[in-house]
Amino acid sequence: MNQPLQTKLEIAGREPFADGVEFGETGPYEWVWGTVTFLVDPLAPVFQNIVDLDKVPRGDEQQVQYSTEFFLLKPVSPDRGNRRLFFEVGNRGTKLLLNLVNDSERVEHPKTLAHAGNGFLLRRGYTLAWCAWQGDVLPGDGRMTMTLPLPMDNGQPI
Repeated sequence: MNQPLQTKLEIAGREPFADGVEFGETGPYEWVWGTVTFLVDPLAPVFQNIVDLDKVPRGDEQQVQYSTEFFLLKPVSPDRGNRRLFFEVGNRGTKLLLNLVNDSERVEHPKTLAHAGNGFLLRRGYTLAWCAWQGDVLPGDGRMTMTLPLPMDNGQPI
């Protein structure tokens, strides 16, 4: 394989945010969500420090596959945004960015105008992004999750 990492993005859905309310000159926002799938070359030098990667099952091309959920809150008209992405590495599958920066209530899937809080980031045209990164987070309550392969030893999960 020529590249140590390949990705595939699948969009599962999209919906208006806050009933299409306009946030200043940026205008309305929408949610876009789905899954990013990664294929990793476990022999690539960049991945040699990942514990037990050599014990993970590989696909037909000897690649290790894993996936993560992602969420984007973006301007409906990207040309009205500021061309900046604000990415939050969520903690335990939660989205805290609007709560921490926009002073909104804490909810896993913000949908209403109240969930935009003071609208600070949205009025300034930012695209907000989240993805799961912890493989031990259980699904439910709107948490973002990952799908990771299990390392095996003598046919048994480690």
